[in-house]
Amino acid sequence: AAVASLTPGRSAPWIAEAARRGTRVFADVGWDDTGAWDLAGLTDLAHCEAFLPNAEEAMRYTGATCPRAAAHALTAHVPLAVVTLGAEGAYAVDRRTGESAEVPAIAVEALDPTGAGDVFVAGFVTGTLADWPLADRLAFAGLTAALSVQEFGGSLSAPGWSEIAAWWRRVQSVRGQDPAPLRRYAFLESLLPHEAARPWPLRRAVPTIGFGRSA
Repeated sequence: AAVASLTPGRSAPWIAEAARRGTRVFADVGWDDTGAWDLAGLTDLAHCEAFLPNAEEAMRYTGATCPRAAAHALTAHVPLAVVTLGAEGAYAVDRRTGESAEVPAIAVEALDPTGAGDVFVAGFVTGTLADWPLADRLAFAGLTAALSVQEFGGSLSAPGWSEIAAWWRRVQSVRGQDPAPLRRYAFLESLLPHEAARPWPLRRAVPTIGFGRSA
């Protein structure tokens, strides 16, 4: 698999070549500084398996008035559309199966949102390559992104299996909570290591470049 960041009005030849060779390409896109918001300008989208814009980008590109309608409209151009909804979570539509799914976001206290979108994409790619159900892929992507914003450092904040296992054991131990949200993440049970999980929250080494200390 490969992840591509599409640029309006500009083609990257490697994307078409990778797709021709059987690589599954997952794409996101940045803000269109030209203001055109023309899907025809995203020529490489035709070679992608999935497109993962945020809600504002999806609505601007499709002209839809809500992000869920935008996701459905995008499937005319790419097999799988995933629209991130910020604090509301994410919504996805798979044109090939007719399936759609929506998963709410996990409420966390964000420390540093740098790289959270990239972590979301990586989590979704992981679940897709493992052939998980669409809703499980969304849940896993949202979980990994939520865990990442609780640490400093962009890519350094991306959680590993130990962090995910520690979170899962911790949330199951909280008394008096609604069991319905927990069932959404029950698929983790068969994926996580069964040895004793480290206590939550985990403490990580913090990158020192850019984080000055007072004398």
